[in-house]
Amino acid sequence: MFEPGERCARAVDIARRVRSGAARFGRDRGANVAILVGFAALPMIGLCGAGVEYARGVAIQSRLNAAADAAAIAAIRAAADYAAQNAGSQSGTALAGGIASAGQAQAAKAFAANAGWALRSVPVTPVVSVDRSGQTFTATVRYAASYPSTFARLFGIEAMRVGGSAASSVTAASYTDFYLLLDTSGSMGFPTKSEDQARFAAANPDMQDAKGKNCAFACHFPGFRGYDLSVEMGIKLRIDSVGEAVQQFLTTAKQSRILPNQYRVGLYPFVSYLATAGEVTSNLDSLQGPAGNLKAYMDVGDSAKPQGSGGTHFENVFPTINDRIQRLGDGMGASTPKVSVFLITDGMDNNQYWYNGYGWTGSQSKLLDASLCNPLKSRGITISVLYIPYMPLTEPFNDNVGYENVRVNALIPDVPRTLRACASEGRFHTASSPAEITAALQKMFLQEAQPTRLTQ
Repeated sequence: MFEPGERCARAVDIARRVRSGAARFGRDRGANVAILVGFAALPMIGLCGAGVEYARGVAIQSRLNAAADAAAIAAIRAAADYAAQNAGSQSGTALAGGIASAGQAQAAKAFAANAGWALRSVPVTPVVSVDRSGQTFTATVRYAASYPSTFARLFGIEAMRVGGSAASSVTAASYTDFYLLLDTSGSMGFPTKSEDQARFAAANPDMQDAKGKNCAFACHFPGFRGYDLSVEMGIKLRIDSVGEAVQQFLTTAKQSRILPNQYRVGLYPFVSYLATAGEVTSNLDSLQGPAGNLKAYMDVGDSAKPQGSGGTHFENVFPTINDRIQRLGDGMGASTPKVSVFLITDGMDNNQYWYNGYGWTGSQSKLLDASLCNPLKSRGITISVLYIPYMPLTEPFNDNVGYENVRVNALIPDVPRTLRACASEGRFHTASSPAEITAALQKMFLQEAQPTRLTQ
């Protein structure tokens, strides 16, 4: 088989031989065969030329397709950059128009630069559309053109056509502020592992009743040994596991940044009220110490501390954090971050208070009122919940706290339902062991922090 160029050369050579020997062929009684060969050479030349034109068209279209790909990528990058730079000064129609114009202008430049020699053969202007949905930018580039044919006209083809399209999308990096609400009430002083709970209760002398049974949980008031004893026995409490998970969360957030100050984090322990272990900041290293020392914010029966003492007061926590959050936006700029609130808790509400010098108001365990979460969600703030489940307290109970244990056991089955109602869609998580708590917090971060990705 001959290649297209070889077929053309062979056909031309045949035609030359036919013309130069026409007279001799005319005198030859067998020239009718040669004449037929001459006539046959003409369509062969036409086919050969058409093949060359077709191959040229394929090369042009291949080059223009590559240019369209480059233009689509350039468009979304320019659009995302424009949005990030102008999010604080423009909004609505003005911002959308600027995003589209920036993307289209950059796409035109990229198309011309990558098309190169193909545009000299086939002048064409691409049609570029740029759209934005949330943090996702999409660009589509289409082109269509034709150029007159020479050889293909012999077969009724007046022009050779080329055309194609390309589409790309990117989910832009977002600026995000994370507000971590950390339950440091007495029940977070429970051992993390179920096997340690029994060991702790057997050794803890706090609030021992007349039968010699010890206090198993929430025994963290002045003069009680519960926390110190757990340290001596090497028993990890839930508050310790949460602290280690938060430290790993901070490390991951720092390593995941692709923009300066992209992620800011604040740590807010709470018992009766919301305290501040670390105000929201982009200096994530500065929060490592407070995260590893959450025991300093545990309920120790001192109502003078910022977090107060007694119970777990969600009715105070949610309004306070809602007032605290002032910077809120679409995440395109540092001044307009997305906001995500992480609630890390065992989910048991209790509106008792402890007052120094006056005692306490009595245990009043109850379920979280999920409507407290609505003001945050209505502002566009995402709420992610990490539920660290209660383990039902073993009977027979310590007589001094028996009523509370009975009440808590009865409420435990409904705790996940109320926490799920508080959380934003798809953002309710459960973890018990130290490893599970760390993994869950990592998952929660990745769910909110959208890394840049490009698809074609």
